[in-house]
Amino acid sequence: MTDASRDLLKSFGKLLQNRAFLMAVGRQAGMGGHGNGGSRGGNRGQGKLLKVLAQAPNGLTNAEIAEILDIRPSSVSATISRLVDAGFVERIPSPTDKRAVIVRLSKKGRDLFAKFDEQVDTTADELFGGLTPDEQAQLDRLLTKLSHQIGDLDWGDVMGRPGWPHRGMDGMGMPHHPHF
Repeated sequence: MTDASRDLLKSFGKLLQNRAFLMAVGRQAGMGGHGNGGSRGGNRGQGKLLKVLAQAPNGLTNAEIAEILDIRPSSVSATISRLVDAGFVERIPSPTDKRAVIVRLSKKGRDLFAKFDEQVDTTADELFGGLTPDEQAQLDRLLTKLSHQIGDLDWGDVMGRPGWPHRGMDGMGMPHHPHF
């Protein structure tokens, strides 16, 4: 089993070295970075907030957004202001609480997400289209199982093993020298 596990680790390593794959996964997961109409960097929080609002068609309050994203309310307010200025979200008075304001996607924001969903679908089809539906379902089950198993690992123990890369060392536990 050790050889098979080692081969799987190598296969994942090759996949994670594939820049196109990493870019596709990165764009799908957080919508940060390139290609969504924002500036380079700095819009990850905006992407996450837009994603949350896309999943809440009736909108959310600032407090609800702060809780969902686990960020400070002041950060939420600043991000919302930037998104309002860009035309992706709108603030509307709450129909039930005169003190509250509801934040929701504007038409421009909904259009952005429709385009984004279409791009994600196309990319997913390109990445996994060579697998049958049964193979896709099996891969999903296996990756979910692997994710749970990885979550249960004691990373302090793993990182303390001989040969694990430490600061100033390469992957073989050897001192790292930038010219090698």
